[in-house]
Amino acid sequence: MKKSFAIERRDQILRFITQKGRITVDELIDKFKVSGATIRRDLEFLERQNLIQRTHGGAISRSRVIFEPNYSEQMERFLEEKRRIGKEASKLVEEGEVIFLEASTTVLQLAKCIRGKRNLTVVTNSLDIARELEKSEGIDLILTGGTLKRRTHALIGPLAEVSLSQVRLDKAFVGISALDISCGITMATLEEAQTRKKIHEAANEIIVLSDHSKFGRQNFAYIAPINSIDVLITDRGIPEEMKREMERMGVEVRVV
Repeated sequence: MKKSFAIERRDQILRFITQKGRITVDELIDKFKVSGATIRRDLEFLERQNLIQRTHGGAISRSRVIFEPNYSEQMERFLEEKRRIGKEASKLVEEGEVIFLEASTTVLQLAKCIRGKRNLTVVTNSLDIARELEKSEGIDLILTGGTLKRRTHALIGPLAEVSLSQVRLDKAFVGISALDISCGITMATLEEAQTRKKIHEAANEIIVLSDHSKFGRQNFAYIAPINSIDVLITDRGIPEEMKREMERMGVEVRVV
Protein backbone atom coordinates (compact mmCIF):
# COMPACT_ATOMS: atom_id res chain seq x y z
CA MET A 1 0.00 0.00 0.00
CA LYS A 2 2.82 2.41 0.87
CA LYS A 3 4.29 1.91 -2.61
CA SER A 4 0.96 2.72 -4.28
CA PHE A 5 0.63 5.87 -2.13
CA ALA A 6 4.10 6.97 -3.25
CA ILE A 7 3.20 6.43 -6.91
CA GLU A 8 -0.01 8.44 -6.57
CA ARG A 9 1.81 11.22 -4.69
CA ARG A 10 4.53 11.45 -7.35
CA ASP A 11 1.88 11.54 -10.06
CA GLN A 12 0.20 14.48 -8.34
CA ILE A 13 3.52 16.23 -7.68
CA LEU A 14 4.40 16.06 -11.37
CA ARG A 15 1.01 17.47 -12.32
CA PHE A 16 1.43 20.39 -9.91
CA ILE A 17 4.89 21.18 -11.22
CA THR A 18 3.79 20.95 -14.85
CA GLN A 19 0.75 23.14 -14.30
CA LYS A 20 2.50 25.78 -12.18
CA GLY A 21 5.91 25.65 -13.83
CA ARG A 22 7.71 25.45 -10.47
CA ILE A 23 7.03 24.48 -6.87
CA THR A 24 8.85 24.52 -3.54
CA VAL A 25 9.54 21.67 -1.14
CA ASP A 26 7.66 23.59 1.58
CA GLU A 27 4.55 23.82 -0.63
CA LEU A 28 4.65 20.07 -1.23
CA ILE A 29 5.15 19.30 2.47
CA ASP A 30 2.09 21.39 3.27
CA LYS A 31 0.07 19.80 0.47
CA PHE A 32 0.82 16.14 1.23
CA LYS A 33 1.50 16.30 4.99
CA VAL A 34 4.69 14.26 4.70
CA SER A 35 8.28 14.96 5.71
CA GLY A 36 10.76 17.02 3.77
CA ALA A 37 12.91 13.92 3.32
CA THR A 38 10.00 12.11 1.67
CA ILE A 39 9.34 15.01 -0.72
CA ARG A 40 13.03 15.25 -1.63
CA ARG A 41 13.07 11.52 -2.41
CA ASP A 42 10.02 12.01 -4.64
CA LEU A 43 11.72 14.87 -6.48
CA GLU A 44 14.92 12.85 -6.87
CA PHE A 45 12.88 10.00 -8.37
CA LEU A 46 11.10 12.30 -10.84
CA GLU A 47 14.39 13.93 -11.83
CA ARG A 48 15.98 10.51 -12.48
CA GLN A 49 13.07 9.83 -14.84
CA ASN A 50 13.98 13.09 -16.63
CA LEU A 51 10.52 14.48 -15.85
CA ILE A 52 11.51 17.52 -13.76
CA GLN A 53 14.56 19.57 -12.90
CA ARG A 54 15.35 20.06 -9.22
CA THR A 55 16.29 23.51 -7.99
CA HIS A 56 17.42 24.88 -4.63
CA GLY A 57 14.38 24.39 -2.41
CA GLY A 58 12.08 22.92 -5.05
CA ALA A 59 11.73 21.89 -8.68
CA ILE A 60 10.75 23.24 -12.10
CA SER A 61 8.99 21.66 -15.05
CA ARG A 62 10.64 20.21 -18.12
CA SER A 63 8.73 21.54 -21.13
CA ARG A 64 8.80 18.29 -23.08
CA VAL A 65 6.62 16.55 -20.50
CA ILE A 66 2.99 17.30 -21.34
CA PHE A 67 -0.44 16.83 -19.82
CA GLU A 68 -3.79 16.67 -21.55
CA PRO A 69 -5.27 19.95 -22.82
CA ASN A 70 -8.79 21.15 -22.15
CA TYR A 71 -11.19 18.55 -23.62
CA SER A 72 -13.46 21.02 -25.42
CA GLU A 73 -10.40 22.62 -27.01
CA GLN A 74 -9.07 19.20 -27.96
CA MET A 75 -12.37 18.40 -29.72
CA GLU A 76 -11.85 21.34 -32.08
CA ARG A 77 -8.11 21.02 -32.71
CA PHE A 78 -7.22 19.56 -36.12
CA LEU A 79 -10.88 18.68 -36.65
CA GLU A 80 -10.62 18.21 -40.42
CA GLU A 81 -7.59 15.96 -39.98
CA LYS A 82 -9.48 13.91 -37.39
CA ARG A 83 -12.43 13.51 -39.74
CA ARG A 84 -10.17 12.19 -42.49
CA ILE A 85 -8.49 9.83 -40.05
CA GLY A 86 -11.86 8.56 -38.81
CA LYS A 87 -13.09 7.97 -42.34
CA GLU A 88 -9.96 6.00 -43.24
CA ALA A 89 -10.23 3.95 -40.04
CA SER A 90 -13.83 3.03 -40.88
CA LYS A 91 -12.50 1.06 -43.86
CA LEU A 92 -10.89 -1.36 -41.38
CA VAL A 93 -14.18 -2.13 -39.62
CA GLU A 94 -15.65 -5.38 -40.97
CA GLU A 95 -19.04 -7.02 -40.53
CA GLY A 96 -19.24 -9.51 -37.68
CA GLU A 97 -16.32 -8.05 -35.72
CA VAL A 98 -16.06 -7.15 -32.06
CA ILE A 99 -14.22 -3.85 -31.84
CA PHE A 100 -13.20 -1.45 -29.10
CA LEU A 101 -13.53 2.30 -29.51
CA GLU A 102 -11.49 4.14 -26.91
CA ALA A 103 -12.45 7.49 -25.38
CA SER A 104 -10.68 9.81 -27.81
CA THR A 105 -11.74 12.83 -29.82
CA THR A 106 -10.24 11.24 -32.94
CA VAL A 107 -11.88 7.85 -32.36
CA LEU A 108 -15.17 9.72 -31.93
CA GLN A 109 -14.88 10.70 -35.60
CA LEU A 110 -14.61 7.00 -36.48
CA ALA A 111 -17.80 6.33 -34.50
CA LYS A 112 -19.61 8.92 -36.60
CA CYS A 113 -18.55 7.04 -39.75
CA ILE A 114 -19.81 3.59 -38.70
CA ARG A 115 -23.31 4.45 -37.47
CA GLY A 116 -24.82 2.64 -40.46
CA LYS A 117 -22.83 -0.59 -40.01
CA ARG A 118 -24.67 -3.86 -39.46
CA ASN A 119 -23.80 -6.99 -37.46
CA LEU A 120 -21.14 -5.24 -35.41
CA THR A 121 -20.35 -5.31 -31.69
CA VAL A 122 -18.77 -2.17 -30.26
CA VAL A 123 -17.24 -2.07 -26.78
CA THR A 124 -16.36 1.40 -25.52
CA ASN A 125 -15.32 3.32 -22.43
CA SER A 126 -16.53 6.62 -23.89
CA LEU A 127 -19.83 8.28 -23.01
CA ASP A 128 -19.58 10.44 -26.15
CA ILE A 129 -19.14 7.42 -28.41
CA ALA A 130 -21.97 5.58 -26.67
CA ARG A 131 -24.29 8.53 -27.33
CA GLU A 132 -23.15 8.63 -30.94
CA LEU A 133 -23.99 4.96 -31.51
CA GLU A 134 -26.98 4.44 -29.19
CA LYS A 135 -29.52 4.63 -32.05
CA SER A 136 -27.55 2.45 -34.46
CA GLU A 137 -29.77 -0.65 -34.63
CA GLY A 138 -27.16 -2.78 -36.42
CA ILE A 139 -24.63 -2.29 -33.65
CA ASP A 140 -24.59 -4.13 -30.31
CA LEU A 141 -23.20 -1.55 -27.90
CA ILE A 142 -21.38 -2.48 -24.69
CA LEU A 143 -20.00 -0.02 -22.14
CA THR A 144 -17.14 -1.10 -19.91
CA GLY A 145 -18.34 0.58 -16.76
CA GLY A 146 -15.83 2.21 -14.45
CA THR A 147 -15.09 5.54 -12.81
CA LEU A 148 -16.13 8.53 -14.90
CA LYS A 149 -13.33 10.92 -15.74
CA ARG A 150 -15.45 13.99 -16.28
CA ARG A 151 -12.75 15.91 -18.11
CA THR A 152 -12.74 13.46 -21.03
CA HIS A 153 -16.07 11.62 -20.51
CA ALA A 154 -14.08 8.36 -20.21
CA LEU A 155 -14.72 5.35 -17.98
CA ILE A 156 -11.49 4.18 -16.37
CA GLY A 157 -10.19 2.38 -13.30
CA PRO A 158 -10.60 -1.09 -11.75
CA LEU A 159 -14.19 -1.75 -12.88
CA ALA A 160 -13.31 -0.92 -16.47
CA GLU A 161 -10.24 -3.14 -16.23
CA VAL A 162 -12.25 -6.08 -14.87
CA SER A 163 -14.72 -5.90 -17.76
CA LEU A 164 -11.88 -5.65 -20.30
CA SER A 165 -10.23 -8.73 -18.82
CA GLN A 166 -13.40 -10.73 -19.60
CA VAL A 167 -13.54 -10.05 -23.35
CA ARG A 168 -11.56 -10.64 -26.54
CA LEU A 169 -11.58 -7.96 -29.22
CA ASP A 170 -10.83 -8.30 -32.92
CA LYS A 171 -9.57 -4.73 -33.11
CA ALA A 172 -9.08 -1.82 -30.73
CA PHE A 173 -9.19 1.68 -32.18
CA VAL A 174 -7.41 3.97 -29.75
CA GLY A 175 -6.20 7.54 -29.54
CA ILE A 176 -2.99 8.77 -27.95
CA SER A 177 -1.94 11.81 -25.95
CA ALA A 178 1.79 11.37 -26.58
CA LEU A 179 4.01 9.15 -28.71
CA ASP A 180 7.79 9.14 -28.92
CA ILE A 181 10.06 6.64 -30.68
CA SER A 182 12.31 6.18 -27.65
CA CYS A 183 9.62 6.38 -24.92
CA GLY A 184 6.70 4.65 -26.67
CA ILE A 185 3.07 5.48 -25.90
CA THR A 186 2.39 7.47 -22.73
CA MET A 187 -0.62 9.06 -21.02
CA ALA A 188 -1.26 11.74 -18.42
CA THR A 189 -2.09 9.58 -15.39
CA LEU A 190 -1.26 6.15 -14.05
CA GLU A 191 -4.93 5.19 -13.74
CA GLU A 192 -5.62 5.98 -17.40
CA ALA A 193 -2.49 4.12 -18.46
CA GLN A 194 -3.51 1.01 -16.53
CA THR A 195 -6.93 0.94 -18.21
CA ARG A 196 -5.27 1.44 -21.58
CA LYS A 197 -2.91 -1.49 -20.96
CA LYS A 198 -5.95 -3.73 -20.42
CA ILE A 199 -7.31 -2.60 -23.80
CA HIS A 200 -4.04 -3.64 -25.45
CA GLU A 201 -4.15 -7.02 -23.71
CA ALA A 202 -7.73 -7.71 -24.85
CA ALA A 203 -7.27 -6.85 -28.54
CA ASN A 204 -5.86 -8.94 -31.37
CA GLU A 205 -5.01 -5.78 -33.30
CA ILE A 206 -4.18 -2.26 -32.08
CA ILE A 207 -5.05 0.59 -34.46
CA VAL A 208 -3.93 4.05 -33.34
CA LEU A 209 -5.75 7.12 -34.64
CA SER A 210 -3.84 10.35 -34.09
CA ASP A 211 -3.17 13.73 -35.61
CA HIS A 212 0.47 14.76 -35.91
CA SER A 213 0.47 17.02 -32.83
CA LYS A 214 0.92 14.02 -30.51
CA PHE A 215 4.21 12.84 -32.03
CA GLY A 216 7.65 13.42 -30.56
CA ARG A 217 6.13 14.06 -27.14
CA GLN A 218 6.02 12.15 -23.87
CA ASN A 219 3.66 12.09 -20.95
CA PHE A 220 3.95 10.80 -17.40
CA ALA A 221 2.57 7.25 -17.44
CA TYR A 222 3.93 4.54 -19.76
CA ILE A 223 1.55 2.28 -21.73
CA ALA A 224 3.39 0.29 -24.38
CA PRO A 225 6.25 0.36 -26.90
CA ILE A 226 5.84 1.55 -30.48
CA ASN A 227 5.91 -1.97 -31.91
CA SER A 228 2.72 -2.82 -29.99
CA ILE A 229 0.89 -0.79 -32.67
CA ASP A 230 -0.31 -2.71 -35.73
CA VAL A 231 -1.65 0.24 -37.73
CA LEU A 232 -1.22 3.98 -37.27
CA ILE A 233 -3.57 6.31 -39.15
CA THR A 234 -2.49 9.93 -39.11
CA ASP A 235 -2.35 13.13 -41.16
CA ARG A 236 0.27 14.60 -43.45
CA GLY A 237 1.96 16.45 -40.60
CA ILE A 238 3.81 13.36 -39.38
CA PRO A 239 7.60 13.86 -39.68
CA GLU A 240 8.94 11.69 -42.51
CA GLU A 241 11.78 10.42 -40.33
CA MET A 242 9.32 9.24 -37.67
CA LYS A 243 7.14 7.57 -40.31
CA ARG A 244 10.12 5.64 -41.67
CA GLU A 245 11.29 4.63 -38.19
CA MET A 246 7.84 3.35 -37.21
CA GLU A 247 7.57 1.36 -40.43
CA ARG A 248 11.01 -0.10 -39.73
CA MET A 249 9.62 -1.25 -36.36
CA GLY A 250 6.78 -3.11 -38.10
CA VAL A 251 3.98 -0.54 -37.85
CA GLU A 252 1.75 0.01 -40.90
CA VAL A 253 1.47 3.79 -41.25
CA ARG A 254 -1.44 5.25 -43.22
CA VAL A 255 -1.28 8.98 -44.00
CA VAL A 256 -4.50 10.76 -45.00
